[in-house]
Amino acid sequence: MALSMSQKLTLGYAALVGMGGLMGYLKSGSQKSLLAGGLSASILYYVHTQLPTNPVYASSIGLGVSSILMGVMGSRFLRSKKIFPAGVVSLVSLVMAGGYIHGVLRSMH
Repeated sequence: MALSMSQKLTLGYAALVGMGGLMGYLKSGSQKSLLAGGLSASILYYVHTQLPTNPVYASSIGLGVSSILMGVMGSRFLRSKKIFPAGVVSLVSLVMAGGYIHGVLRSMH
């Protein structure tokens, strides 16, 4: 079965977040980055699996995760002014939050 665009984007987002957590751990030994990235990526993978059958539920969870990441990484970007990883993750999270809102609204009609 072919993946929908929202599934592909969610899978890519999960990979970005998971790899970011791993890079934070490898670069500075941050276990918090590893845990947060791994947990976020795992939840986003779950969202990816649920999108075809429960789009409102899955998009709601995705919206929650992307909103949290946007807030945390956005505040880090504002403090550090570093484009990567904070700026990139906050921008991608903003785009994904918009996509999840669209998914919820589209599925409710």
